[in-house]
Amino acid sequence: MLGVATSRMKRTALVRVFLGLVMVSAGIFGYLEVFTKGVDRLPAKVCSGAVDRDIAARVLPKTMTASERGEKGIAYSSSRGTVFSCYVKTRSQASIFSGEVRVNDVTMGKWREAHSGDDGKSREVGAGGIAAMTTSDGVSLYVSCTRPDQEGRKPLQSYALIADARTVGETRVAGVELQQQVADFAYQLLRHTYRVEECREGQEFSGDLPRFK
Repeated sequence: MLGVATSRMKRTALVRVFLGLVMVSAGIFGYLEVFTKGVDRLPAKVCSGAVDRDIAARVLPKTMTASERGEKGIAYSSSRGTVFSCYVKTRSQASIFSGEVRVNDVTMGKWREAHSGDDGKSREVGAGGIAAMTTSDGVSLYVSCTRPDQEGRKPLQSYALIADARTVGETRVAGVELQQQVADFAYQLLRHTYRVEECREGQEFSGDLPRFK
């Protein structure tokens, strides 16, 4: 009888240990699910509906909390100035994904010259009348755009919208993959602003930019 009782006590102890491990595992899993998906819990479209949240989620590290904001800027004159800006940032602003779109008066050639640098390492892709180029700290996009208030006026070079985007801090991807995600972020900002600004060129925006090689 004593041996049976001892055996039962051992089984009970093992069951308790097993249940304890299950509870600890469930607690860890629950913590990760609830507190380390800050970006995933943002709206499906961030920055005033301009950008797919999934782009930021693929780039920014998992975190307890994240925030985002998109806002119309102030054009400092009729031909230059920031017209839209956006950011997604993780807890304590440790990692930031940001971009802005500016109205400018510059040809694509001059824009390319300003961003290409001297190291010869810039990557560039095009989609119709849209060009994307990697820069020293991110990616820049160019598209011709004549707004309603600019019609009938002669530009010094060429009316355009330029989108620039970059990341600051830790990211989940690097290299060409990171550059591509940043380009996709800037592309969606550019597409959103192009529609809001009612650009007269009628540029078509496909689903995605071509991939960098």
